[in-house]
Amino acid sequence: MTVIIKRPKQTNERNKDFFKRKDQELTNLDWAKWGGWKDTDGHFRKGNKREGNTVGLKLKDRQPVELFSETFETSLLYLEHQTTAPNGTKYTAKEYVAIICGPKAVWFTKNVYPYLIKEEKKDYAANLLGYRPESKDLTTWTTDEVLHYLGTAIDGDGSFQNVRDKAIKLNIYSSDVQYLADLQSIAEDKFKITSGLCELSIYKTQKGMKTKYVLYIYGSINCNTGFFKSLTKNNIMTLDRKKYKIEKFISKL
Repeated sequence: MTVIIKRPKQTNERNKDFFKRKDQELTNLDWAKWGGWKDTDGHFRKGNKREGNTVGLKLKDRQPVELFSETFETSLLYLEHQTTAPNGTKYTAKEYVAIICGPKAVWFTKNVYPYLIKEEKKDYAANLLGYRPESKDLTTWTTDEVLHYLGTAIDGDGSFQNVRDKAIKLNIYSSDVQYLADLQSIAEDKFKITSGLCELSIYKTQKGMKTKYVLYIYGSINCNTGFFKSLTKNNIMTLDRKKYKIEKFISKL
């Protein structure tokens, strides 16, 4: 493990200053953005007395992890390790890692919980906290909250296909069909888009067989253009390599 950016250890005094500053700085849109990352690639882990609670982000892409590290003032690490894919294939994972722990992890989880949509992640977060906070009803989310959430959920579990010269297809994958159905519902409600949701494949994991589903949204000069343009606004997506694919599509219209 390599330390790329080292941050000071937590102390009561540092945490008091941190919580005061961040409670003033971070808005509902920030927490919606981090909700999207946590529902896709983030983790919540309740630790023992020795290890403590942790909330982290691990990705092959440095950019979002460095932003997490900077925003929540925790060290940025690089790690290579042997791991196993869901189908049993062994490979070397190369990841950037940022983890917050202890009181910061509890504070983060309390704030992001209302913007978690996936039930599995809500369960992990509630286990860390020792209780289940109130979620924000999806029908009460603002258009901007949905946009900030979708931007990072796409960063995490989305991909793009150029289906023809002036058209693009956004795919968001998950084995949790209810989660994708919820995303579809709020996206269609707030952006008046058309989309589709279907079963994609059945695959083998170490825990048994699973089904992969896909939520797909087409973009073209006559279809969902406004939605795709909104994703390119500042501070919506945090992964430039995916944002660039949308910008390239828009430039052709």
